[in-house]
Amino acid sequence: MEKIAIPAKGPEGLDALTFGQPIYAPFFTIVTIEGGEVKEVEVIRNPASALLPYRGPSLASWLKHMGVSVVIAISFPEDVIYSLTSWGIKPVFIVGKRVRELLEAYLSALK
Repeated sequence: MEKIAIPAKGPEGLDALTFGQPIYAPFFTIVTIEGGEVKEVEVIRNPASALLPYRGPSLASWLKHMGVSVVIAISFPEDVIYSLTSWGIKPVFIVGKRVRELLEAYLSALK
């Protein structure tokens, strides 16, 4: 089982538009994958987006406690990459307009 977080502009789940940088994203779509298939989709408001200092470490800590092992986004600042990897979370760059596109590209690359 793997949990994947994808930053999103809205709460529409897999149909949401992606958001550029994870630390500023209003929402995260959290997808649980088992055996290469989607088992669960959750949408959660990003608690780190309202913080001024320490957004990167706070986001990484929160995602780790949510059980997330991969974050897929269209952009990562260097400090966020450092924060995620220091918590054992893999940042993955994929270009796409909707959350579903990023997730499908990631899953197809694993096959």
